Amino acid sequence: MAYAMKELDEHNHLLGDPAALNRVFEEEGYLYFRDVLDKDAIAAVREKYFSVLVDDYGVVDPGETEPVWNGNDVSTFPVKVPEVYGSGTYERFVENAAINEFFEGVVGEPISWIPSTEYRLNPPVAEAPQDQVAGRHQDGFFNNGYNFRICWIPFADIDEEMGGIAIAPKAHKRGYLHDAEDAPKFPIPAGAVADDEWARPKVYRAGDVLMFGTKTPHSGLANLGKAFRLSMDVRFSTANDPQPVCGDLTEVTSESITLDTSVGPIKLVVDDDTYLRLKDGARLPNEEIETLLNVGDSLMVGAQDGRAVLIRPQKG
Repeated sequence: MAYAMKELDEHNHLLGDPAALNRVFEEEGYLYFRDVLDKDAIAAVREKYFSVLVDDYGVVDPGETEPVWNGNDVSTFPVKVPEVYGSGTYERFVENAAINEFFEGVVGEPISWIPSTEYRLNPPVAEAPQDQVAGRHQDGFFNNGYNFRICWIPFADIDEEMGGIAIAPKAHKRGYLHDAEDAPKFPIPAGAVADDEWARPKVYRAGDVLMFGTKTPHSGLANLGKAFRLSMDVRFSTANDPQPVCGDLTEVTSESITLDTSVGPIKLVVDDDTYLRLKDGARLPNEEIETLLNVGDSLMVGAQDGRAVLIRPQKG
């Protein structure tokens, strides 16, 4: 059963005009581009994904040109595939000059990549969930203290049956929709975004880019197809955006953390309002910070005026 949603607008015709693209981004909460990314960069990520699926897990047959599931057991297939995380795949992708040139052309200024990415190799599932957008969220709610754009990139065709990602255009104008009283994950309640607000194209294709803002509601959809769904989401900020403090933890107390960063040690105050979180956004109890964080942890911290607003793992 495919997901019936309205279609996203395409914005290729505005490439080369950053001011026009920014106006659309501010109004709609997203930009969608067809077949724009360097084919060699796309192929390199795709090759890594295939090697994991074929060689490490045996769930795609050798010689396949598309990630068609061969029927082998996927009941224990990991959500975060360890053979990809830490492989340098993301780093090589964003260091590609053609990739940087495209994204800097969209915003019209230099960018900085946020060291937070998700590799997604989603296997098919047997049944659609009752709530098809149960994973709806807004990234900014869980990442206070710095700004960025989210870029979701497919590495194989993803049709309606395979789901992909859906967003709610213009819903960013309503601010954060998360329930601040529903700890520890503070979900967006069902119905806060109407069914007819959700959108995705008929088919995502390798080399497309869906870019959206920190307040744009979005959700991954279940893969009801016959192939693995291959994608990655990366994040960047512009040079003028507030930047996260990134580094390795060297000291932690109930009142502060110290990170070893590229510009030297940085000490930040921790207080009751600091949001200490897991990778999935769930909030952890601040009073346990000294046991939950360990020296050597790679952290990304949203900071304001010497205070840690948010503390989270730096990478998956």
